[in-house]
Amino acid sequence: MEIDGLLKELREYPGLSRKRVVGEWAGRFTGNGAIDGADGVYGPGDDAGAVEIEGGYLLLSAEGIWPPLLEDPEFAGFCAVAVSVSDIYAMGGRPLGMVAIVFEGGISPGRRRLFLDGLGMGLEIYRVPLLGGHTGPEGDSPVVAVSIAGLASHLLRGDGARPGDRLLVAVDLEGRMHPRFFAWDTVTGGGSDEALRKLEALPELARGGLCSACRDISNPGVLGTAAMMLEASGAGANIALDRVPVPPGVELSWWLKAYPSFGFLLAVQPSNAPAVGEVLSKAGVRWEDIGEVTEGSSITASLGGATGGFLDWRKEPVTGLY
Repeated sequence: MEIDGLLKELREYPGLSRKRVVGEWAGRFTGNGAIDGADGVYGPGDDAGAVEIEGGYLLLSAEGIWPPLLEDPEFAGFCAVAVSVSDIYAMGGRPLGMVAIVFEGGISPGRRRLFLDGLGMGLEIYRVPLLGGHTGPEGDSPVVAVSIAGLASHLLRGDGARPGDRLLVAVDLEGRMHPRFFAWDTVTGGGSDEALRKLEALPELARGGLCSACRDISNPGVLGTAAMMLEASGAGANIALDRVPVPPGVELSWWLKAYPSFGFLLAVQPSNAPAVGEVLSKAGVRWEDIGEVTEGSSITASLGGATGGFLDWRKEPVTGLY
């Protein structure tokens, strides 16, 4: 695929473009007068907020389920858990428990049962208890949101990438494509032990202080997630798309939009890269060095010997939080 066309497609992909409203809602709580870092309190802007407590950090994150995802209610239930768990591990923590808010909006008993089947499967795989929440019959269509709490002994942040850092992508290529959505399921066919073994690499990296920054690869895909990290860090990057690990038989353009149930982007000082790679490899995680953090705000990408501009977050804010 021609580089400029691919980058335009990724730049306009709704998984990324819909992040622009974040700053309109949360921007007043960041920047000047923000609490980030004051008295051991961190947020908003990371995968989870963090409050320093004795012996570590209490983590808290929330997710709203994208309404079209509820067209596959079982998968939506599973994703409600998976995306929340990833947010906690991306901060270097482990989950404590979840709560859910549901306005059922006339959902049929059959679709409710499928959603609960998927939710229960996710809770079982990730060994997370559902602690409670709120339910109500209101609405013209179902609305679901979840919140998760976790604990971390050492914190990973999403805003620490600095010029000269290497960008590493860590993914699980053993999985399957969802037939309707840009989603790569690596978990439901592999079982709990395998999923948790891979995720345990993140707290280990946090304890070792081996990463400058970490974000889970979410709906914006690999490049979009990199843009969120770099906007928060005040830096740019050069990214080699040829180096991005892609599952066999999957098109690069599809993969670069996909939400993987296991996928993380790490910024790492070059001297720490071998140790990070060793931790990931030991956990059975596929990883590759895909580029370098640079000065400025421009993100460029290369493919097949050609280079193009993805975006400049100063001119085109990703979240508008910074």
